[in-house]
Amino acid sequence: MSYLISVVQGILVGVANIIPGVSGGTFALVLGIYERLLAAIGAFGINTIKVIIGVMTAPGSKEKRSAFAAEWKRLDATWILVLALGAAAAILASSHLIAYLLESHLSPTLSFFIGLIIPSMAVPYKLLERKSWPEMLACCVGVGLLISLTLIRPASGGNMGLIGLFVSGAIAISAMILPGVSGSFMLMIMGEYKTVLDSINNMDLTKLVVFAAGCLVGLLAFVRLLNYLLKRFHSTTMAFLLGLILGSLWVLWPFKELAVGEKIVSGINVLPTSLTPEFMWSMGGFVFGLVCSAGIMILGAKGNKGTGNDSTNA
Repeated sequence: MSYLISVVQGILVGVANIIPGVSGGTFALVLGIYERLLAAIGAFGINTIKVIIGVMTAPGSKEKRSAFAAEWKRLDATWILVLALGAAAAILASSHLIAYLLESHLSPTLSFFIGLIIPSMAVPYKLLERKSWPEMLACCVGVGLLISLTLIRPASGGNMGLIGLFVSGAIAISAMILPGVSGSFMLMIMGEYKTVLDSINNMDLTKLVVFAAGCLVGLLAFVRLLNYLLKRFHSTTMAFLLGLILGSLWVLWPFKELAVGEKIVSGINVLPTSLTPEFMWSMGGFVFGLVCSAGIMILGAKGNKGTGNDSTNA
């Protein structure tokens, strides 16, 4: 049952990662698996590589197999694998649906995501061990940073070559780890979004390998930094992450003025002027999001009980 819950959690994180302006880190945080995920990724190191090489070079050695089994358990690798499978399945299955909804039913879709996020902010708020002025300041910094990023106009195309693609991968994956920050939007800012999509569609293995290598390096380095901050400055760091989620509501505001071909992250937020059908559908989407948010938080609580983990001690 715990593995089934982990698959569903992975699906939610995967869906979030393909939505422009939304981060999988947001869903990981509200599901209560954020710190466990950081701890598992951050545990990967030189010793892991040595153990893998050891079991590959001497697969018949009982000592090497035991060391591999111990390392696998230390990395929480089974859970990570199940979560990753759920995320991958979600990305493959829902990418076309999400693209259709954002193109044809933008306002109700964004309202649904806002409904998902607002109640879920109670989860990181409860993780604040202190609620003093440093936490308030960190939260405001997070809000300001996220909104500032959305005001940056995405570049039109990438011309940075393979080195730029490597750097873009490192930055984008780091953004995906942060709640509220969209990795795909960071690729747009750096002008590499289309390059990555074209590489996937055309199966350009050279560019995909370089980009994946950048993602791997960025992931391992940035997760270690986040783990350090959460251990040394837990409440302040969590308040900053909460601020990023609050700032993401600016990105997801459902009523926008969009130029032809413009993405939701670069549209201009406007107020609705009348009770149009679009407005009513948006309110329905918001309410539906609230209901689903309650289900997601219940799922997160059950997942933590089933695995014996919670985000405060991961």
